[in-house]
Parts: sequence; C-alpha cells; structure tokens
Amino acid sequence: MTQTSQTLVNRNISVIDPASGQLHRTSIRLEAIEWEALRDICARDNLSINEFCCRVDMDERRREHSRTSRIRSAILDHYLNNSRQLDS
Repeated sequence: MTQTSQTLVNRNISVIDPASGQLHRTSIRLEAIEWEALRDICARDNLSINEFCCRVDMDERRREHSRTSRIRSAILDHYLNNSRQLDS
C-alpha cells in the first residue's frame, strides 16, 4: 500500500475558553499554505497568530462547525475581501 505524504501541519495556539475566560492551548491542523497566509495576515494587521485565532473563535458571525474551519474561512474571507476592494 502506498502512503501519501501528509500536507497538513499541526501547530499549537492559545485561545480563550468561553466557559472560564482563560487562555488555553489547543492544536489546529492547517495546510502549509494556510499557515503561510495566516502569518501574512497577522504581519499586515500587526497581530499575533493567537490574537487572530481568538478573534475568529469569538466572532459570533462565524457559523462554521469547528475552530479550524472558522480559522480557514476567516483566512479565505480576508483574501476575498481584499481582492474585491482592489477590483473596485
């Protein structure tokens, strides 16, 4: 059986626990290109990755099922919105 190479990269982040309000560590798995995009967004917006992820995680407008899905969607939203602004 041929094993495919893993393209997902697992990293730890700190997010705020909604029940306690305290920071706790958790892991998310994103594609390498998603991590690169996340670092780019954070550098441009002068945010840490943890700050970005906390904001996304607590955003009541986000309806995605999992934290990782919310983060992926927020990355995509960022680039789509910036692209639309440039097209205007």
